[in-house]
Amino acid sequence: MRKICATAVLFVSAFVLVACGDTVNIGENGLAQGITVQATGTADVVPDAVRLSLTVSAVAPTGDEALAQASVSAEKVRNALKDFDIDTADIASQTLSVNPEYSYTEAEGQKLVGYRASQTFDVLIRQADDAGAVVEAVVAGDANVSINATYPVVDDATAGTVAARKNAVDKAQAKAQEYADLLGAELGEVVYLTEISAPTNVMVGARADAMTEDASTVIDLGTQEVTVTIEIRYQIN
Repeated sequence: MRKICATAVLFVSAFVLVACGDTVNIGENGLAQGITVQATGTADVVPDAVRLSLTVSAVAPTGDEALAQASVSAEKVRNALKDFDIDTADIASQTLSVNPEYSYTEAEGQKLVGYRASQTFDVLIRQADDAGAVVEAVVAGDANVSINATYPVVDDATAGTVAARKNAVDKAQAKAQEYADLLGAELGEVVYLTEISAPTNVMVGARADAMTEDASTVIDLGTQEVTVTIEIRYQIN
């Protein structure tokens, strides 16, 4: 049988309404009676962690020297992070590179000035309140450190997911009841519920990496919307 959005189809004493993912089945001859609806629940949560991207780099006459200097800076970064009890499992090297570096002038053209070694780290700061102080510490610890970005993230989405699930169920039940009322039917028991999508770790899209000279660094966390989508089927009487 073809399903046409928002169109009622009559076939062998069976009535099937399909409306953009929501279905209503009324009939006999083996066709189950019921209402199936989809709903998306939401909940706003405050991020509880911050992801930090930083780079250490050094320029020296040879690649070996540049790499050695960058490695010293990297070790200072690790020690600063260790002071805030950031686990080594939450510190990951994203890139490590050594490349020639050139300058250019009209008189001399392109000229090799040395080699640049760079190492970029991705750090998960699980205590969001420490994020500003962590940024200050790694910057103060070595002049070769640059901050690329900070991203507030939801590390533990459990509470937000529970609230979003409740919201999804409430919306689904209200939608199903609306269909039942339109049909003059009585909404019965739940036949099944399927969770179509749910969050794990949630990343906030906006950057929040502001630093000021005369004040402590503050990472503004904002809020993040957690969403859960479900499909649920009710019997109708």
